[in-house]
Amino acid sequence: MPRTEPTPPALIDTLTEPLRAGLEATRLAVDFNRLVREAPRGDAHPVLVLPSYGTGDGGTRLLRSFLSTLGYETPPPSLGRNVDRGELRIRSVEDAAAFRRAQVDRVVDRVREIASRTGARVSVIGWSMGGLFALDTSQRIPDSVHSAVTLGSPFGDPRGTSMFHLMRVLNRSRVPVEEQDFGPWLAGRTLSTQAVPITVIHSDRDGIVGRSIAELPRTRCVRHVRVDSSHLGFAANSVVFLEVARALAMARRKPDERSGPRRALRRPAEPAPGLAATTC
Repeated sequence: MPRTEPTPPALIDTLTEPLRAGLEATRLAVDFNRLVREAPRGDAHPVLVLPSYGTGDGGTRLLRSFLSTLGYETPPPSLGRNVDRGELRIRSVEDAAAFRRAQVDRVVDRVREIASRTGARVSVIGWSMGGLFALDTSQRIPDSVHSAVTLGSPFGDPRGTSMFHLMRVLNRSRVPVEEQDFGPWLAGRTLSTQAVPITVIHSDRDGIVGRSIAELPRTRCVRHVRVDSSHLGFAANSVVFLEVARALAMARRKPDERSGPRRALRRPAEPAPGLAATTC
């Protein structure tokens, strides 16, 4: 288990999440037609958009509508509500890792189904925890995944979120934090292949996911984009929508035509030893 806890979001950002998300959704409604004109056009390949924890297909309807208007095929995930229940009830970090694996199994099956039906690789976009599923799917079946985009996803120690202790209370967890194994969860940050372009879209004003856990290790195929968005607003933010469209378009280009990370804090590192040869 990590020796020190990561810093969660600022309290003011957490408390203003609903207000900021509402303002972002209002701006999206005003900007929608302009965004459609400015965004790169789609190439009709399928794009699967995965919801955040606690939401279902309805939570991503605006983003799917936007991408459909651009020319992408946007089938619904059809995975039901993204929430733990029954044997997958989350009462510890180990439970969260098990829930993540179970959901990824379902996403993998859905991607394979879409790829088989369309004869095309699928781009996978995920909001918050859905972004973890998108990332894991890109590593599990890279031959079926065109690109992966994550929106405000908690890649690191979950104590770096504003929800960690609240969820322990709501789920009536009696497992002491110091006795929990964070290893299986943190292992998801380690990429097993460099075959899929990954775009990580994150915000310093995210009121749910702290800055210290919102990024992946920098490799040749991982591109970070910083935006100004609330966590709830990732599914209804004009700037986020435009960056998603750019990420999908960028993944269609040849490797030497792609730009580097946007507004990255450090220069991207070379791929870690042992990773598969990159085709990004």
